[in-house]
Amino acid sequence: MSAPDNAGEFLQGLRILLVEDDPLIRLDVETGLAELGAIVTPASNVSKALVALGASALDFAVLDFELGTETSEPIAKAAQARNVPFLYLSGYSEHDERFSPWPGIRILAKPLSAAKIARGIEKVLKSS
Repeated sequence: MSAPDNAGEFLQGLRILLVEDDPLIRLDVETGLAELGAIVTPASNVSKALVALGASALDFAVLDFELGTETSEPIAKAAQARNVPFLYLSGYSEHDERFSPWPGIRILAKPLSAAKIARGIEKVLKSS
């Protein structure tokens, strides 16, 4: 998962919670973000993510919206309560009704590269 050199400049030392239920995608994104300089805490479901969110000082969260039989909305609410900015990854369009409760939250459509996620993170952080 290589990226242009400047795609991850913004990620150097950034502590990111990555929530993705697919183990191959999670490993791929985790590796790619780490190669771009991020410190990544991976989680595969809501309960593990909430534990990580409560136990770690995080700068950002990257949340897959659909996590098997659950969604990452409880994680998003917890992130908001802790003032941790986040974005959603999804196989759905950003205009899908699932995202209507989340106006203004950036949604990146899968499939994704680490560079595209890095640019999404940068846009969110620069706009907050």
